[in-house]
Amino acid sequence: MGMSHRLKAHLERHQVPFDLVHHPYAEGAAQSAIAGHVPLAQMAKAVMLEDEDGHSLMAVIPAADKLDLQRLGYLVQGEVQLAREQALQRWFDDCDPGAIPALGDAYQLDTLVDDALLAMADVYLESGDHRDLLHISGDDFRRLASHWQHGQFSIKPDPWSRTERM
Repeated sequence: MGMSHRLKAHLERHQVPFDLVHHPYAEGAAQSAIAGHVPLAQMAKAVMLEDEDGHSLMAVIPAADKLDLQRLGYLVQGEVQLAREQALQRWFDDCDPGAIPALGDAYQLDTLVDDALLAMADVYLESGDHRDLLHISGDDFRRLASHWQHGQFSIKPDPWSRTERM
């Protein structure tokens, strides 16, 4: 499918230079980072959520981390849950399933970002397909995220735990 058209238009509209990192087919942000030989800490993962009113929002966290729904709920002052698969298909119809770019503005989505990503020198994210990662500078990522709500709502994985990650 290639890079998301809406993502590319969004980056061009905001004059954000970018490059693509081609990698072998991989599903999921963490697997894509590994396949693309980029640091997991610099790989932004999008997690789609719905609030109590059914409003969709995107949480952006480091790819290796888990989302703490309780912390995020405290930040947004309400309960949130993972979005249903049907909502993902509706919002990201120009992307391959599961290759969601972590820039909610490109899709007119309210977006929250974990503070850990705001400290990175470079940020990588899904481009909308399973073979290319988008690479932008940390400065440009911070500029794009400057109006997003932010906080600490990701959890570093426990290396001794075998629980599933969100």
